[in-house]
Amino acid sequence: MDEKLEVKDAEVEDYLTFRKEPSRPPSRGGNTKALHQHVIIVDGEKYSFLAFGSKHWAFKSDLVSFQYVLKGQYKNINKETIRTVNAKGQVVVRGMRDFQKKLRTAQTRLPGSRREQRD
Repeated sequence: MDEKLEVKDAEVEDYLTFRKEPSRPPSRGGNTKALHQHVIIVDGEKYSFLAFGSKHWAFKSDLVSFQYVLKGQYKNINKETIRTVNAKGQVVVRGMRDFQKKLRTAQTRLPGSRREQRD
């Protein structure tokens, strides 16, 4: 059963991002807006969520508060509940909070005509 828990005003030890969608060259929009797994490490525990963009939602100097769901060994953050407070004590909004209806499915291909690829 899913158990809802909360982390309040915790210091960020580390922040990692991993791309989850196929890679794209810069001419096709690059990987900045691709789906990424964001991992926040707080007190040695890993919490993660999926979001578009590789931009960090929190920095090491920030305090974060969020709710998460415990699914087996995974701690999945509800990204709508993330609240970041910077070193000056101000609430800040970071990261790309957009969404896309359709995920990338097509693999990139080498430039050139289809006829050249058949040969």
